[in-house]
Amino acid sequence: MSKPSTLPDLERFPIFRGFPPALLEAWKPYFNEERFAKRQPLIFPSSCLDVIFFVVSGKVKISYYSEDGKEFTVAILSAGEVYSEHSLALATAAEETEVLYLSMSDFQSMLDNSPELARRLIRLLGQILRMTNDLVVDLAFQEAASRLARVFWRTVQSKPSEMSAEEFCFHFTHEELAALSGTTRQTVNEILRHWERQGILTLQRGQVTLLDLDRLQEKLNH
Repeated sequence: MSKPSTLPDLERFPIFRGFPPALLEAWKPYFNEERFAKRQPLIFPSSCLDVIFFVVSGKVKISYYSEDGKEFTVAILSAGEVYSEHSLALATAAEETEVLYLSMSDFQSMLDNSPELARRLIRLLGQILRMTNDLVVDLAFQEAASRLARVFWRTVQSKPSEMSAEEFCFHFTHEELAALSGTTRQTVNEILRHWERQGILTLQRGQVTLLDLDRLQEKLNH
């Protein structure tokens, strides 16, 4: 566990951007740092209840499990994103991952001192709720190709500032895309190869680059 003075800058996380440097430094003592190996569940000290964590590097898979053990993946978080452990979801490192975390009570202290942070949190929670609801609807009513297109489309909408107008790159494995779209790796591979032949995207190992957003949008309801 790192000391506050060695923690990464909080401004790397969108929710903290634009706050005065002195305020960000004052908040640092609330945070701890932890690293997790690939496929390791994110388990935090029992003394830190209702954890909120921020992804510094790596990826974190957020999943729910049905009573019969079926997994439903609702998100794969990457660097800069935040999640609250107090939900019933299981957070697992999809690759070697580093996070900052703090308790809900400590985060509440930060909110009490900053109405702007509270407003940003409300907007963030609203986005997470909409994305989760959309995923549930997709799994229930959409075909596999449409669900996969919606995975990309939601990511485009959630991170516009990090992508150029010319190309949109996603660092997802086929396994991760299958989990997010509720289908198999084989089906994902077949759909992506078909879209590549259509000029919608290009494929590289662990990366998908979208070339034609208009044609991707056409796939959303097919």
